[in-house]
Amino acid sequence: MPNPGILIVEDDPIIAADLEDRLIEMGYRITGSVRSGEAALELLQSEMPDLALLDIQLEGELDGVETAEIIAKKHSFPLIFLTSNADDVTFARAKGVQPHAFLSKPFRGRDLRHAIELALGQSGQLSGGAPAPSSLATKTLQDCIFIKTNDLQVKVRLKDILWAEADDYYCKVVTNDRTHLATLTLKKFHDILQNDDFMRVHRSYLVNLNQIDKIGGLYVYIGKHKIPVGRSYRAKLQERIKML
Repeated sequence: MPNPGILIVEDDPIIAADLEDRLIEMGYRITGSVRSGEAALELLQSEMPDLALLDIQLEGELDGVETAEIIAKKHSFPLIFLTSNADDVTFARAKGVQPHAFLSKPFRGRDLRHAIELALGQSGQLSGGAPAPSSLATKTLQDCIFIKTNDLQVKVRLKDILWAEADDYYCKVVTNDRTHLATLTLKKFHDILQNDDFMRVHRSYLVNLNQIDKIGGLYVYIGKHKIPVGRSYRAKLQERIKML
């Protein structure tokens, strides 16, 4: 299967060239790079991308939001807005199109990469309406999970997980060896695990109870790391752990 193709709709040639370089380095194909909404709509008649990056301010009569509205009526691939004007009015207009992400310029390469991975993972569609290979970036077996890292699915044993930490729409899965970034929310990750050894102790933290070394009033300690315990989670934590 070819790498996902991305359409760039950006009127600034310097930014467009930079985006092309970044996306190619990330392993994506560029299906086209145009400066106007009209050119984007014309290009879609001959080649369909798996995702489109749209600046809101474009050349021509159509701006990025208007272009996205037309695209959304005919196609189902995910859309990500790029803009240097992130005021409330602009955001409200963009939100109405239900984009998969909204990135303010200048944005970090990491944020761009994560937004694209999340959009492709959640869309459940590739170009032409074919179902995506997997809508989740994490797959689980009885005693391990597989977390997508670049083009590989990396096995992580549940017993080796120390904790998981919310990171916006992603979650960091921490082991002794490394930290994995799973492209799903902490709640979804917890649901997938289906393992009683893991417990939410804070809205942003899920811990492996078997890895806890010490418990304080406001924190649990895993090795040298201290994990905050939310007030609403303390009673349930005490119920789960035998405390003399």
